[in-house]
Amino acid sequence: METGRRSGTFSDRVMVVFVTQVFVAGVGVINGFLMARLLGPAAKGDYYLLVLVPATTMVLIQLGLPQAFGFFAARGQAFGIVAKTVVLTALLSLGAFLVVLVLVPFLRETIFHGIGLEQILFAFLALPLLLNATFTTGIVMGRQAVRWYAVTNSTYTVATTFLLVLFLGRLGLAVNGAIAVYLIASTIQTTGFLVGAARITAAIERPQPVSYRKLFGYGLPFYPGSVTQFFSYRADVYLIAGLLANPATPLGYYSMAVGLAELVFFFPNAVSTLFFPHVAGSSREDSDRQVPVVTRVTLLLTMAVAILLVPVATLMIWVFLPAFGPSLPALFVLLPGVVALCATKVVTGYVSGLRMTAVASYVNGGAFVLNILVNLVLIPRFGILGAAAASLVSYTASSVVFTAIAARLAHVRVIDFWLPRRSDLRFTVTTSATLARRVLGGVAARI
Repeated sequence: METGRRSGTFSDRVMVVFVTQVFVAGVGVINGFLMARLLGPAAKGDYYLLVLVPATTMVLIQLGLPQAFGFFAARGQAFGIVAKTVVLTALLSLGAFLVVLVLVPFLRETIFHGIGLEQILFAFLALPLLLNATFTTGIVMGRQAVRWYAVTNSTYTVATTFLLVLFLGRLGLAVNGAIAVYLIASTIQTTGFLVGAARITAAIERPQPVSYRKLFGYGLPFYPGSVTQFFSYRADVYLIAGLLANPATPLGYYSMAVGLAELVFFFPNAVSTLFFPHVAGSSREDSDRQVPVVTRVTLLLTMAVAILLVPVATLMIWVFLPAFGPSLPALFVLLPGVVALCATKVVTGYVSGLRMTAVASYVNGGAFVLNILVNLVLIPRFGILGAAAASLVSYTASSVVFTAIAARLAHVRVIDFWLPRRSDLRFTVTTSATLARRVLGGVAARI
C-alpha cells in the first residue's frame, strides 16, 4: 500500500479516487435505499437530523485545520503531525460536548421535535470520530496517498452495508440501530485514516516539524469559508425542521433527494480532493494553466452523470421506494445547482492551494447568506421544493463568483471555465474510455 508520494500522474491519482468514489457511491445508493426501506420516511427524517448534529458540530469546531493538515503534509512538514490530530481532537471535542449539553433543551424545542435526549447524545458520540477522521484524511490526501484513501473508504462503505442488514434488517433496531451503525462504521473509518496517516508520514525522509501556531495560522482564515460552505449545503435541513409544523416526513423525502443529487459529486470530489495539494506543491504557472481546463472537464462529466441520473433515480424510486415519490421534484430542481457547484469545488482547491484562503471564506459567506434568505422566503410557501430552489440559486451564484475570481488570478476569461472546447470533449471521451478499460481489466483480473 502506498505510504507517501509515489510515481504516477495527477490524472492517474484522480482516477483512483474517482473509481473509489464511484464504488462508494454505488454501495451508498444501496445503503440509502436499504435504510429508507427499513425505516420509512418519518424515521429516516429523524435519523437524518440526528447524524447531522455531530457533523454540524464538527464543522463548527474544526477551525480550518483539515485544510492546514493537508497543506503542510503536502509540503513535507509532517513531523509529529499525527499526534497533533489526536491532541486537538480531544480538546476540541470536550469543549463542544459541554456546549451541546447546555444547548440540548433549546434544540429539542426548536428542531428536534419528539426526539429523545438519549438519542441526541448517542448520535453525538460520533463527534471525535468525525473530527479526527477529517484531520487525518487531510494528511493522507495531502501526501496524495490515494490507495490508502481507497481502501479505508471502501471498507467503511461495505461495513455499513453489513451492519445495516444486521442491526435494522435482522434485529429491527430502527433509528437507534441506524445510529449504532453510523458509530461503528465511523470508528472503522477513523482508525483506518489514523493508521494510514501515521504510516505515510513515517515514510517521509527528513520531515520538517509544524507548530500549532502555523496550523492555526493557515487554517483560521479558511475556517469562515468552510463553515459557511457547509451551512450553505445543510442550512435548509435545519430550516425545514424549524419552519414546518411536522418536519419528519418532509425531511425524509428531502434527505432522499439530497442523497441522490450528491451522487453526481463523485468525480468533482475526486478532482477537488487532489487538486488542492497538487496546486500547493506546483508552480503558479502550471496551476494557472490547468485550472480552467480541469474545471471545464469536471463540468462536462458531472453534467453527463446528472442527465443519466434523472431516469435512473425515477425508475428506482417508482419500483423500489414508491413511498418516497415526493422526493423526485426536489431532486430535479437540485441537480442543475449541484452541477454548477462542481466548479466551486475545483476552483476552491485552486484558490486555497495559492494560500488565498480568505477569498474562499468571503465567497462562501456570501453564498450562505443568500441561501438563508431565499430559504426563508421559499420554504414556508413551497416546503422542500423551496429548499431545493434556494440551493439552486446559491450554488449557481457561488460558482459564478468563484470562476470570476479564478479567471482574474489565472489571467483568462470567465467563459474559459464554462464553455467546453473540442479538446475537452476528446479528453473526456479518452479519459472515460481509459477508465472503463482499467476498471474492467481490474475486474477481469480478479475473476
